[in-house]
Amino acid sequence: MKPFTRFFIGLLSLFLFISHGSSAEPLYWKAQKEGKELLILGSVHVGDKSMYPLPSAIIDYLKQSDGLIVEADIRQAENLQYPKAEYTSEQVLSPLLKKKLVEASQSLNLNPQSLFMSPPWASALTLQMKQFESMGYQTQYGIDSFLIEQATQSNIPVLGLESLQFQIDLLTKLPNDGEDLLISGLEEWDEAVNTTHCMITSWKKGDGQNLAALGVSSEISPELSERFVYSRNHDWVEQLNSEHFIADKSKHLLVVGSLHTVGEQNLLTLLKDKGFKVTQLSNSSKADCSF
Repeated sequence: MKPFTRFFIGLLSLFLFISHGSSAEPLYWKAQKEGKELLILGSVHVGDKSMYPLPSAIIDYLKQSDGLIVEADIRQAENLQYPKAEYTSEQVLSPLLKKKLVEASQSLNLNPQSLFMSPPWASALTLQMKQFESMGYQTQYGIDSFLIEQATQSNIPVLGLESLQFQIDLLTKLPNDGEDLLISGLEEWDEAVNTTHCMITSWKKGDGQNLAALGVSSEISPELSERFVYSRNHDWVEQLNSEHFIADKSKHLLVVGSLHTVGEQNLLTLLKDKGFKVTQLSNSSKADCSF
């Protein structure tokens, strides 16, 4: 599968929570600097009921913390802006890929004409999310949604590292409205299910090496890696290290997509560079698959 496609699957879902056993669990770490403490959980943004309960260490920490930090607070979805696209999906696809889009959309009970008229990034996202749903995974069972709900019920503050508008802009401002995103996804559509299954196994086992292979590849364009991962990691670390975002003496549960905790310029390495002591607390093992 093309690295671009693997990267997109990882970015959207890396991310797919399933149940964990006593011998292996999702990756999480403790980061400490003087009086500031973070429990960092590598997450997925969609999942199913089998992902629960989460490790007790995560829930217990949240209850005793000063707040929950997430990539973006999904409750703040008002007044989002979607700029007018220059291209439709139909305009950027070859005849062969148009046929592939029709086949993929019909297999997922989607209207292909609606996708043809949508911006490429939107069609790519719609197809990917519907494919996840066809495999039994939904956003309502994502770890972010669950922990935000838990924090809200317990009157625990929720902080977003960035806005939902920022995340939308990441997609809408891709070259040619995300042409490469859609083309790559369609070209490798038949392999996406196996990639997702391996991703799930890797997340379940806490296999950081495998997750890094999925999300960060030397063949991925530097521009894409910089846009979606590196620059965001650097920005987040600056915020986490600042007393203006969270107090110097505080405890927070930090939940970010697993893609941001592995590979080059990952969040953990950057925190260490800022003087944080980072310790893995989870039990991990090697997944029996590869990308």
